[in-house]
Amino acid sequence: MTVHPELAATGFAPVGTGLGPAAKGRKLEIRQVWAGNVDYEFWRIRQAAEMYPYVAMDTEFPGVVHCPSKPHFLLTPSERYAALKSNVDALHLIQVGLAFAPSPDAPPAIAFEINLREFDPRVHRHAPESVKLLADHGLDLAAHRAHGVDARVLAAHLMASGLVCAGGANNAGAVTWATFHSAYDFGYLVKLLMGRKLPRTLPEFLGLVRVFFGEQVYDVRHIMGRCPGLRGGLDAVAAALGAQREAGRAHQAGSDSALTWEAFRRVRQVYFAKEGVRGFAGVLFGLELELDLAAAANANKHGGAAAINNSSNNKLGSTKFVNNGSSNNKFASNGGGRCAVGGGNGGRNRSRNSRRVAPQVQVAVAALR
Repeated sequence: MTVHPELAATGFAPVGTGLGPAAKGRKLEIRQVWAGNVDYEFWRIRQAAEMYPYVAMDTEFPGVVHCPSKPHFLLTPSERYAALKSNVDALHLIQVGLAFAPSPDAPPAIAFEINLREFDPRVHRHAPESVKLLADHGLDLAAHRAHGVDARVLAAHLMASGLVCAGGANNAGAVTWATFHSAYDFGYLVKLLMGRKLPRTLPEFLGLVRVFFGEQVYDVRHIMGRCPGLRGGLDAVAAALGAQREAGRAHQAGSDSALTWEAFRRVRQVYFAKEGVRGFAGVLFGLELELDLAAAANANKHGGAAAINNSSNNKLGSTKFVNNGSSNNKFASNGGGRCAVGGGNGGRNRSRNSRRVAPQVQVAVAALR
């Protein structure tokens, strides 16, 4: 494999060379991606996707503005998705973080923090305390507006990066994704990649997550349901597992993606060293579809509502039951996002890269029209 000289000089090199930052004891590098360097940085991201197929992802967004009338723990997965959709459709993505690792047991080799330009707190709906929290942790929203990446440009680069729609006809196993409480993260990315609002139903949404990101998607917050004594948000979980933030600050997507990878690899090592975590693949915390299916079956047994469609595309992969009685830790740690009433104009950034969309994506999106 040919490696760009500047890339090699950073110690970022193909698997097996021992030149990665972790192997040399170097501090993790978080690359900042703006409009002025997006083409070059995505050249690096394409190299990373080819060399390091283990990726942790995080996003930052301006809180939540729509809240259900019922407490979170009383909501069904479909009701949680309805709340997610109303917020994602209405709001704008601020940052995307990607951290790459060479193997399931290795620390991240490099991370990227992609800064978007769409959100303007002067005109767009947001949760003020969430935006203040991001600003307090170093996000310069004025710089985002002036120098950030256009959402349509990011969508086109992601489609060409080798990270999404990367596994052939069934998109199985090309990239392993590690996330933490990531239903909203995937919501924003699906909206970005489609260039339109999210689909109406939870099964349609989960089908699109599988089309874009494959079957090897892991949500640490879901896995924690089988980890006695492990609770809290990302920082608390990482600390309990002995993981440290190597670079950046909390509530910055690049740094949080790297810490997410550390939490994922350590939870595997501590709790699932023998059996592995394959059984948790394809399940997003709070959107465990089999809970809806069980409720529908119970309702039908007693003459209630119609059953929910249980086709193979209704979930990403195999599922496990978890207790969803806890509060929404990710959003609590992001300032809570208490609910101001707001509408939405989401989904307006249609990708200009439709010619490069894989056939299975075209079919999935066409089915929603």
